[in-house]
Amino acid sequence: MLEFNRKNKTIDCDRAVDLGNGVWWVGFQDRESGLRCNPYLIIDGDEAILIDGGSRPDFPVVMMKILETGLDPRKISALIYDHYDPDLCGSIPNLEDMIDNPDLQLIASGFSHTFIRHYGCRSKFVKLTDLDYRYKFKSGRQLQFITTPYCHSRGSFVVFDEASKILFSGDLFGTYENSWQLFFGFSEDCTGNGSCQACIKKGVECRLPGYLDFHRKIMPSSKAVRYALAKVKKLPYTMIASQHGSIIDRPSAELLTQELERLEDIGIDQFSPEE
Repeated sequence: MLEFNRKNKTIDCDRAVDLGNGVWWVGFQDRESGLRCNPYLIIDGDEAILIDGGSRPDFPVVMMKILETGLDPRKISALIYDHYDPDLCGSIPNLEDMIDNPDLQLIASGFSHTFIRHYGCRSKFVKLTDLDYRYKFKSGRQLQFITTPYCHSRGSFVVFDEASKILFSGDLFGTYENSWQLFFGFSEDCTGNGSCQACIKKGVECRLPGYLDFHRKIMPSSKAVRYALAKVKKLPYTMIASQHGSIIDRPSAELLTQELERLEDIGIDQFSPEE
């Protein structure tokens, strides 16, 4: 985990960041906001896809980073959206203009398409069921779509790239924090609770409560989160790239999974009938 944290010292988040195996972080490092959005680009030969492309205000930065990778935007064949919020989907018309591909696919759940249409999209809408829950590149590389209903939308899903072993988790495993870094790993001696002695000894603020509080506020129920985690932890991922917050390693994700599974007060579950 320490090695994972050290990556932050060698990267420039004002530029596109290479995650390996053709995967790039092309997000906007908003120093004024705790809610940072992370679009991801996957380039495979002469073909590419963009996951959760970002909001309209973030578009200039996201597109500049896409261009920094050397990719011709017209090579992007699909835009993937794990749900329909504006921080993911707001830039769709801008992306369509730059990509200028009449065969561009807009991949999401059928439920999400109902709302995504209101952004003024003109691309071909493709449902997960149309693809049998897989996206196949021409090279044979595959992305798996794993449904995570009500985390936080009814049509939410996560994306597992079989080549890079990266899990793109959407809002799941996300956080809202002012002290942000692109890569993050919990300390190996983290005790997994709000009074973590490992963090206290190092004189740093424990980030675990921020992750837990984010899920309490964003996710609708403990049941929904547990259902999603049960599916996700079976996957052979090596890192998790969420749509908000940091990219985390597998040991950190496993610790966070344990803590999230214990929560009984997520979303509606934190209110009593009287409230």
